[in-house]
Amino acid sequence: MEKFFNLCKNICMIKKEQQHTVYETLSEGKDILKNADIDTFDLDSRILLSYILGMEHHLFISNPKTIVPTKQYKEYLKLIKRRVKKEPIAQITKEKEFWALPFKITKHTLIPRPDSETLIEGVKSEFKDINAPHKIIDLGTGSGCLLLALLSEYKNATGVGIDISQNAVKTASQNAKKLSFDNRTQILKYSWHNKLPHKKIKDVKFNIIISNPPYITKNDMKKLNIDVKKYEPHSALYGGNDGLTEYRKLAKSLYYWNIITPKGKVFLEIGKGQENDIKKIFEAFGFKFLHYFKDLNGIIRVIELQKE
Repeated sequence: MEKFFNLCKNICMIKKEQQHTVYETLSEGKDILKNADIDTFDLDSRILLSYILGMEHHLFISNPKTIVPTKQYKEYLKLIKRRVKKEPIAQITKEKEFWALPFKITKHTLIPRPDSETLIEGVKSEFKDINAPHKIIDLGTGSGCLLLALLSEYKNATGVGIDISQNAVKTASQNAKKLSFDNRTQILKYSWHNKLPHKKIKDVKFNIIISNPPYITKNDMKKLNIDVKKYEPHSALYGGNDGLTEYRKLAKSLYYWNIITPKGKVFLEIGKGQENDIKKIFEAFGFKFLHYFKDLNGIIRVIELQKE
């Protein structure tokens, strides 16, 4: 009888040990990330628990005594350990919001950043008719975030995204379908290094041309945070010794491809301090500088050009 009592007691203790409230789980996650010098430990711990539980932050934070199921608790700690290794939150959850839209993210695409929304703002300021049937092409589309964000603004527009990476093409195509823009979108595997445009667009003219080329210099690549250097594709980051290699190739291709309408405009995301050099590169190929657009930090982030 005593043995039975002790067995029941031990089982109860095990069950008790396996139970973790929302408050306890969050606290444990925060402490682990804080001790690993993750500056965003508070936010990251909440995002990961939200992801594991499949509910908004406020729903579980407002009920701190709710028990987190053991399976989810263990999964949560696994994700916390991945974050300790500096793996970006967006790659852990496989999703990142951009322009208030949810985008699937993979290791083959850059994680969308708020700075890139400057390009969307720039296009909107120049093309105010949201009902016009704009034709948009995104060169180096990655996750498709820039192209699809614009299609969300321009309801009658159609878009083409090209990328040299087949994996990026797959991700962008999945995002287009997820956001229900696939009927207005073509995603093609191609590169602006080619002398001629893709056969599917050789006879098409676009009035909005966008791109976020790789622009990190050789020296700056060495200084990148580990979460970027280790987990994001170098091919989408490295822009050669001076960070301008891809802009030179892009300017040449846009000149020879002849896919821009007479009033078409080019919007390029650029790195800090690169505006004058990029302006000269494109002017050498017959493009006229129109505007610069600054990001929220006051840094010139986008250059607008037009073919003369």
